[in-house]
Amino acid sequence: MKKLVGLAVLILLILFNVQPGFSQTSEEMKTLREDIKALKDGQTAIKKELQDIKTLLRTKQAPPEFKETVISIEGDPFKGDKNAKLVLIEFSDYQ
Repeated sequence: MKKLVGLAVLILLILFNVQPGFSQTSEEMKTLREDIKALKDGQTAIKKELQDIKTLLRTKQAPPEFKETVISIEGDPFKGDKNAKLVLIEFSDYQ
C-alpha cells in the first residue's frame, strides 16, 4: 500500500511540475522562422549563381589565338640591348 501511495504521489508531482516545451515567446519564434526563410532564400540564390557559373564555364570558347604585336620605341629612352627579342614597356603617369 505504501508503494502504491508513493507511486501516486510521484506521478502527481511529475504531472504538476511540467516545464513548458519552448522557452521562446511567439515573437521570438516568428523572428526565428523569418531568419530561417531568409537563409533558405540566400542558399537558393547561391545555388542558382553557382549553376550559372558552371554553365558559363562549360560553354566558354577557347581564347583567341596569340597575335604578335610590334611597337616601335624609336627615339624613346630605354635601358638594355636595342636589338632584344623581348621588350618590356611600362606606361605610367607621373602626377
